[in-house]
Amino acid sequence: MVRVFTSAKILDTGRGSDDATRVVDIVVDGMKIGRIADHVDPPEGARVVDASRYLVTPGFVNTHGHLAMTLLRGLADEVSLDAWLQNYMFPREALMNGDDIYYGTLLALAEGIMSGTTTFADMYFLEDDVARAVVEAGVRANLSTGTASLDNERGKLEKSEEFVVRWNNKADGRIKTSFGPHAPYTTTPAFVRENFERACELGVIVQFHLHETRKEIEEFAAAYGASPISYYADQGYFENPPRLLAAHCVHMTARDTEILRDAGASIALNVRSNLKLGSGIADYRLLLGSGVNLCVGTDGAASNDNVDMLEELRVLGLVMKGSTMDVSDISNASLLAMATSNGAQALGFEGVGILSEGAAADLVLWDLEDESFCPKNNMVSHLIWSANSRAVDSVMVAGSWVMEHRQLLGIDIDKVRFEVARRARRLAGG
Repeated sequence: MVRVFTSAKILDTGRGSDDATRVVDIVVDGMKIGRIADHVDPPEGARVVDASRYLVTPGFVNTHGHLAMTLLRGLADEVSLDAWLQNYMFPREALMNGDDIYYGTLLALAEGIMSGTTTFADMYFLEDDVARAVVEAGVRANLSTGTASLDNERGKLEKSEEFVVRWNNKADGRIKTSFGPHAPYTTTPAFVRENFERACELGVIVQFHLHETRKEIEEFAAAYGASPISYYADQGYFENPPRLLAAHCVHMTARDTEILRDAGASIALNVRSNLKLGSGIADYRLLLGSGVNLCVGTDGAASNDNVDMLEELRVLGLVMKGSTMDVSDISNASLLAMATSNGAQALGFEGVGILSEGAAADLVLWDLEDESFCPKNNMVSHLIWSANSRAVDSVMVAGSWVMEHRQLLGIDIDKVRFEVARRARRLAGG
């Protein structure tokens, strides 16, 4: 189907100002953007959509999360990461079945869509059920089986690889897969190396929690004589690296960032989860000047506690400006890129996170009649600093609506809420 969005406002950050918008017509032809022009004569049979009241942007790309953790939301506050994992999360996750994962994932996808996210990363378990939810919701995702145990690593790696092969590039290319060694403190160095090697062979990325807390680094250094990133580099893990997506990276040195930059890695920043768990505040001046591809993730909804990328982006921008004490360190346009095009690059999706001819038709229509956009002084500023998910009117992925006028099309949200509430009651007693 061909759709023509007439008189749409789009952000025009490439014309010397991160505040500019321009009014255009956008042609969506199949799964891609066919044309962006000042005026388009609709082809015969095209569906014409009056977009004059909308700001049209690329969908957000959420580069780190554990989607089904919506089931565990609110079960553990005021505890450190270590206690949160060992005493609250791991015991309950051991009780989850495939349908729990499926419904918990659908709830996260619904929250994400309704706040403007079209592409997700996931690292969890029973990923076939996550993939099933992604297919039904109609979104994009890069999925990995998180391997978070030191026992039976061989069997876990084989199952992870089977999933990678089974689902990569499925659902018309909306699903990509990756390897997911959980963290340095839950996997051996040899296992991490094997994950990197298999990822290189299969041409997929590795999702990996890295340098999230001081305790993680101190304990690893006591065992191996160096921080995780430095140790992996010294052992040659990054000499022929896969595309690494390192989540968190709160506690970094200049050498750590140089290693990741030279390896072509990306960092998924998860500021709200890090703040809530007391993991610390990253050295954003160091990260911003590192040359590493920086992107944004919400983490799981049990530690932040939602998957709203606009909230995540706003807090990230505030903490960056406050911690560096230099408001010029990062522009509105740069922040927006972290949550869109940078994230798509990190997850291996080409033509995603941008508005240009030939790019994926992953679009969010923001209602400019919402009071958060009034007065219409500066659309980029209003989007980042004053708008909220209430202003998201419609969302399209690969040329198909996944939400139209606030109605989810691929998710029965009433059924999902019922199922999640029912299953969460069982898990809460874990």
